[in-house]
This record gives sequence, C-alpha cells and structure tokens, in this order.
Amino acid sequence: MQRDATDGVQSVHVQVEDPAEIDSLFDGAIVYAKGARMLVMVRALLGDEHMRAGLKAYFAAHQYGNATGSDLWSALGEASGLDVGAIMQSWLEQPGYPVVTAAVVDGQLTLSQQQFFIGDGHDVGRLWQIPLNANYDAAPEIFKESTVTLGDYAQLRAANGEPFRLNVGNNSHFIVRYDDTLMQDILTNADSLDPISQLQLLQDQRLLAEGRQISYADVVPLLPRFASSTSTVVNDALYQVAGNLKKFVAPKSPAEKQLRAFYDQLSAGQVERLGWTPRAGESNDDQLTRPYVLSATLYAEDPDGIATAHALFEQHADNPGTLPAATRVFILENEMKHFGSAALFDQLVAASRATADASYKADIARALTSTTDPALIKRLVALFEDADTIKPQDLRAWFRGVLANAAGQQAAWDWIRNEWSWLEATVGGDMEFPTFVTVIASIFKTPERLAEFKAFFEPKLSDTALTREITMDTKVIESRVALVADEQDAVAAAIQAEVQ
Repeated sequence: MQRDATDGVQSVHVQVEDPAEIDSLFDGAIVYAKGARMLVMVRALLGDEHMRAGLKAYFAAHQYGNATGSDLWSALGEASGLDVGAIMQSWLEQPGYPVVTAAVVDGQLTLSQQQFFIGDGHDVGRLWQIPLNANYDAAPEIFKESTVTLGDYAQLRAANGEPFRLNVGNNSHFIVRYDDTLMQDILTNADSLDPISQLQLLQDQRLLAEGRQISYADVVPLLPRFASSTSTVVNDALYQVAGNLKKFVAPKSPAEKQLRAFYDQLSAGQVERLGWTPRAGESNDDQLTRPYVLSATLYAEDPDGIATAHALFEQHADNPGTLPAATRVFILENEMKHFGSAALFDQLVAASRATADASYKADIARALTSTTDPALIKRLVALFEDADTIKPQDLRAWFRGVLANAAGQQAAWDWIRNEWSWLEATVGGDMEFPTFVTVIASIFKTPERLAEFKAFFEPKLSDTALTREITMDTKVIESRVALVADEQDAVAAAIQAEVQ
C-alpha cells in the first residue's frame, strides 16, 4: 500500500495477489493518520464480519489499481447496509471532533452534540454522524442531529437496570459529558465498570476540565474512587489528572501541602501492595503501575517512602547503576532531593559521563535536576554548556528538569535568557530548537511569568523559525493563567474536602 496525500483520507494502491493476504491486511494498517483512527470506529460499528466482507470486496475490485477513500467506504457500506461514506465524510471533511452531552431535562433523557474546543474556538454548528455505542436501545445507532430526546429517564433506567452510558468500549472518537444526575448514577456503580470504561471516564473528565466545560474541582472527587485499581491504563489516566492539579498550587503554600496529602491518600494503598522492588511472578500491570504510585508517594513526601528509598540507595551507594532499573529513577531522585550533597552530585555527574546506558543517563538527569540546594543548582546550570557532560541533543530535557523544579526555575529561566545566543548557535539549526519555547510554555502558569515570557520572546516573532511556537505558546500560557485564576480556590477547597 502507498500513501497519497491527494485524497480526502489517503489513496491506497492495492497489490494483493493471494486472497489469504486479505485477512492479515484486515488486522494491519489500512490507511494512515485520522483515517486509521476512524477505521477503528468503523470496525466497532460494523462488526468484524461486515468489515471483512467489505474489505474483501474492496480489494477484489481494485487489485493492482488505485483506490480512494470513498471506494473503501462504499465497499464497507454495501457489506453492512450502512451509509459509511456519509458517516466518514462528517468526520474527515471537517476539523475537530464532538462532545456529546447526556442530561436529564425535565425528566427526559436528552443528548446533544457540539464541537469540542480547548482554548480559543468558535462553534459554527458543525454536526457529526456519531456511532454512539450506547448501552440503552433507546439511543440511536448513529447520532446525526444536534439534539435528540430518548424518553423518560426513570422508566429507561428501570427497564435497563444499569446507569446510562455512551461510547461503551471507547471505540468512537468523541467525548462524553454526563450531567450530575447521570454521573452520580455511574459513580455509584463504579465498581462494575471495566478498566477501559474507567479510563474513558477519567480521560473525558480531564478533557472537559481542560476545555473549561467543567471545573477541575469537579474531577477531584473522582480520583479516590479509582485509586485502588490494578489496571495500568486506569492508573495512567488517574495520575495524569492528578498531575494537572499541581498547576493550581503555589510552591510551599498551604494548598500545596494539602495536595501532597491528597497524593498520599491516592498512592498509600498501592505502595503498600506493590512495594518498592519488583516481585517474582507479579503481573505486567503491577510492574507498570509501580512507577506511577512511587512517583506519587515521593511527591507526597511520605516519611516511610523517603526512608525506604534511602535505605535502598544505601545498598547500592558505591554503584547506583546497579539499582533495579524499574525503580532506580525514584530512588536517585529521592536521594538527591532529601539527602543530596556535593559528593553525591559529583558521583552522579561522573556516572553520567562514564555510562553508555541511555536509560541510566536519563535517570541521573532527573535526579540531579530535582535538587533543591541553591549551590548545586548553580553548578548544574553551569553544566548546560559542557558538552562532555550534557550533549546538545540532551540539553532540552536537563533544562526542562531544572525549570520544572520550583527551586531551580529562576536559575534556568535566567540562563536561557542570558545564553540565548549560545543556544541558538549550538542547536539553532536543529528542528527541535523551537521546542525550547514550548518547554517553557508547558511550565509557566503565573501572570508574572507570562509577562516575562512575552517580554523576552515577542521581540523574536520576526524569526520565522520561532514565530509559530511563540504565538501558540503565548496563548497556551495565557489560557493556563486564566484557568488557574478562575479555579484555584475551588480546586483547593475540593482537595481539602478529600483529605479531611
């Protein structure tokens, strides 16, 4: 198959000589990018039998020839009896994707759709043909209108015996927003949700909060409900949301103290269950979940966690590289942050220079950039221009580590402003050079930092290599500053309510 950018999706050049190849192609990549994501949705809508039949007809009709996306949708439509072409056109011929709101209005279960935005956006009434994948038969298979009423909610709830849900299986490409009535019903029965459903709920809530359709304060109470999950995908989503709460607290503030306590509540049970070191026979989910909860317990500054990590470091103090790779970064970070010294700093810098292990180098970088010692931060920033210690292609990660560290942010920010000419001369020809701007924008969250960002970068807007990043990233910081200003107090109150 060959990609061709001339078509609405992509053209596919089909060269299938053996019909048996069709089954393997079915499970492979058929088209690219957005078209590929849409095929996942179509496959779930049509079912494997109709999907296979449509693909076989498609390949048979276009052997050794060129075919367009519309040819594929036509073949799938004929096999399934659905107007796949019209469905796909609504997704591929207009930008963005929708949010579907499910609400009980005057006792009636009602659905509505509109375009979803994060940041600036203007609703122009776009409509999608959305495979709802609902668990109630009253919901249409394809939602085409702006609104639809499904019937009396109490009667539908009683007849179906379970909370109303959309996008069951998480195969469709839309966000679901439930009103308070429906959300509380779902959460009351949260234990019955499978991991994919829990993941979907957390993801949708995070996106809705980022899109300012709900408050982050509304998301906070959800996290403890899923904190004991043994599923990696759930814990990934949970701690992504929890991580976003950090932007609402100032360093060393009472609100930050409350957030650390909240992190402790979320992670304590899992840390006790999993421990700090891998265990024989543990599941893959447990291995992948451990990093999330260890990172959380360190952020929580749990005394037992700090002591345990220190004891583990002491066992490998002469050669930290022999620490278990799965937990090494957390042990090193803990040691540098709570027991750091000039001697440890020198030891880790020397180890970074000597090792050829990229993973160990990355762990050392994360540990060193977490120091809170002003003298060590000064020494670390001085190493930014030492190519024997920090290769230019690795500098962005080291810079970001110090900038994200509240104790080192000022030093990193001063360095990049003072040494911009050196940075430009060193990595200016690299395609990743403009991403230094993006790194800064991903961290700044205060009006003061926004003003400083503008003051430094706006004079560089005429540099075509930077124009797009500066323009977009200014909006990113502005949006974050506004979000924090609007919701900081509500988020703090929601966290406090959980830790009391």
